[in-house]
Amino acid sequence: MIIDSHIHIGKEELLSPDIVAFFKQKNAWEDIREKISPEGVISALDRSGVDKGVIFPLTFMPTNGNWQAMNDMTADYVALYPQRFIGFAIVNPKQVAESVKELERCRTQLGFKGVKLHPSMQEFFSNSESMFPVYQYCQDHHMPILFHTGASLPSHSDKFSHPILLDDVAAKFPDLKMVIAHMGRPYYQDAALIMRKHVNIYADVCANQGRVGGTTLLEMALTWLKIYADGVKRLLFASDYPVFDPKRGLDDLDFIRKNRCLPNSNDPIISDEEYLAITEKNCTKILLDI
Repeated sequence: MIIDSHIHIGKEELLSPDIVAFFKQKNAWEDIREKISPEGVISALDRSGVDKGVIFPLTFMPTNGNWQAMNDMTADYVALYPQRFIGFAIVNPKQVAESVKELERCRTQLGFKGVKLHPSMQEFFSNSESMFPVYQYCQDHHMPILFHTGASLPSHSDKFSHPILLDDVAAKFPDLKMVIAHMGRPYYQDAALIMRKHVNIYADVCANQGRVGGTTLLEMALTWLKIYADGVKRLLFASDYPVFDPKRGLDDLDFIRKNRCLPNSNDPIISDEEYLAITEKNCTKILLDI
């Protein structure tokens, strides 16, 4: 079973104006709007040979401030395709008590399996003690947290999303499953550092295509994680759809598996066993075996 662990959904009336303006500026909004619809996501999964997708909103705060409505939207998508979609909740770091209550609703009533946080968009440091009640709830109830890390949009500060901040969280919550989105892009060394230290930290591979094309950036990131932390064994397949395509992501990983070795070595960057772990076993273990 192949699971794409990083898929964005949304409706224009629930998205923050800056993200819509960003895509409209690039003349990509009409295409994106279709892609993030329920049918658009299913079409992408079918075309890519992906069995299930982890879904969550493209942004985190609608203009009316009713952020809980984002979780209702995700629940609507899951209700339409319950065999294909796995819902992740969002919370509001500025309303922590309400966020814990919302997590209880999302877990017990909506059936969500995890949480997505975007420190840059939501403007909080992931190691802030104010977020500890959210982390405690997720640890107690075996809900993994996917943290955006590394580069974000020009309208948001990246100081909030440095992966090294998760070192503090992992030390305090050793049984909380955490996923470093994008392998920390471009802070691969820091991602490798904390993956070496903490067995409860995973990473996803998405959005590492770079500006030169091909698989060069992805190979570099994988090499750092493998050489320093043996971290390729704890990676999850992810596309960052709709900005990136799941089929392209799978093709890139397969190409690296078959054609690329570590520097000055005959050892593959991704072994056959590791490829199976990335594309199937790890995400299934985190999300479905709980």
